[in-house]
Amino acid sequence: MFDPSDDKYWAMGSQLNWWDHTLGYRPAWLTDPTQARQRLQRRLPLVLRALALIHEHRTVETSQLHALDPQLPANPRALIYMDMASMGLVDVGYPLSITGRASSTPGYTPFTAWRLPIHTTIEPVLDQLGCTPMQTAAIGPGPLRGARQYDRHNLMCATLSITARHHGWRTVGELYGRFSLLTGDPLAGHGGPDVTLIGEHLRVCVELTASANFSLASKFRRWDRMLEYGACADTHVVWVNAARTDSLLTQLEGLCRERARHHAADWRVWRDRLETVDGFTPSPGVPRRADDGWARGELARMVSAFGLDGLDGWRIPAMLDPGVLYD
Repeated sequence: MFDPSDDKYWAMGSQLNWWDHTLGYRPAWLTDPTQARQRLQRRLPLVLRALALIHEHRTVETSQLHALDPQLPANPRALIYMDMASMGLVDVGYPLSITGRASSTPGYTPFTAWRLPIHTTIEPVLDQLGCTPMQTAAIGPGPLRGARQYDRHNLMCATLSITARHHGWRTVGELYGRFSLLTGDPLAGHGGPDVTLIGEHLRVCVELTASANFSLASKFRRWDRMLEYGACADTHVVWVNAARTDSLLTQLEGLCRERARHHAADWRVWRDRLETVDGFTPSPGVPRRADDGWARGELARMVSAFGLDGLDGWRIPAMLDPGVLYD
């Protein structure tokens, strides 16, 4: 499995070398856009699943995508990825080479990462593929474009999500980890954890931290306010040290010591065993499965609001059947 914490990938900084499809040239490795569109239309459900995971985790490497959803290939040269890039659905990222040599093609670099385009949104391309508004909405909330963040941070968070799933947790990435959603209060704001672990009776919010800057203490105080909400009565916060030294871990441990539901953890220990410095080892229990029929449920609530009996006799598209939309 790809290790995003390996410093050999980040000798030139925490960002990747991105190929942006708006740059005005098409590399030779891209597939023909007409053929790409035809293939993607035939595999639209899988394309939507890939886009939803990329949108949710901001930046994801291909082996991570496969670990998060085994239906998606781990090989960066897989045709579905090449076609998505050809259609402008994703940008492609590679580690910067300290030698200065250009070797930026999928499959010929240490790893290949994907994100939604930074400079455009993908809704027009989804319309070309024949996506319904409900399918587009299933990719996730907010604008369907890339978020400017540190790529190393995002890739490490995706690894933590994979580890948690292997331990039996349901997880959601940063896109869904908003304070307004966690607390049920729209005024709580759009900040939130990097990864959220959802168990049967417990929710664990993970904050990956690599810097002890002036805002660290204020982040703790904000979480103190969030944990006072009744909707967060079952919530714990784990502060994971992603720095290259242990000094930050010591500081995190000190800030957590006087807070009952705050815990500090080392990156590798939490990644491997989900264990914190103070011995907090949460158990997922048997998490409730995500509702894969949410689209029909939403339609049923809508027709009820208009005084109709139900959905009987409605010609609901087969694409809204469970298992087709992102789970």
